[in-house]
Amino acid sequence: MIQLLAGYPDVLAKAANERAPHHVAFYLRELAAAFHSFYNAERVLIDQENLKLARLVLLHATATVLKNGLNILGVSAPDRM
Repeated sequence: MIQLLAGYPDVLAKAANERAPHHVAFYLRELAAAFHSFYNAERVLIDQENLKLARLVLLHATATVLKNGLNILGVSAPDRM
């Protein structure tokens, strides 16, 4: 997921250069799928403080990118689920 998140600026640049917003939509779908797999496979709230904090930062970064990408596409995102 970290590599996928790191590729977000490149996806935005490609979408802008090609005037192809579907690149952002496809990226967000891929990121959401990766998040779903991660969340099902790994516990976030664990006793190991460093690992727990790292996972929480990863979740926050993912939420930020998803919200930003949806905003760019003009799609509103819920604050909670």
